[in-house]
Amino acid sequence: MIERSEREALVVGMTLVPTLVSRNRSFAFFEDQDVRRAKARASVLRGIVRHLAGATGCVELLDVSHATEGCELTYALPGMRLLRRARLAGVELACVRYLAGRVGVVGLRATEEDRVILEMSLRSLARGLRLADLDLSKATV
Repeated sequence: MIERSEREALVVGMTLVPTLVSRNRSFAFFEDQDVRRAKARASVLRGIVRHLAGATGCVELLDVSHATEGCELTYALPGMRLLRRARLAGVELACVRYLAGRVGVVGLRATEEDRVILEMSLRSLARGLRLADLDLSKATV
């Protein structure tokens, strides 16, 4: 079982870099229930960003309301007759803001605090996956 902070770091990594861990090369890794949940959550977050970027039509009613634990992101896609509410942890909102800002979503950009949260998560993930131990001199591009 993966700790919450490790799971959040994995969600961040898989959201920002979907090809971070190859399923074919790391099949046993993906058999873990927590890893499958993290992969599914990352997919949901990327889907939210696609919606906000206008891939499925114009977005209306974009709202982020903060609660004691995390927040709720609400938006509407009238062309699809969709009203979506997503409860997000703080680190997940940081991912959505970061990616939304990169694709030019108006009104949703990463703050400096978001960048710090994401950087800390990625560093934690790098330690957990021991990415620093990899010999990249033999890597092929």
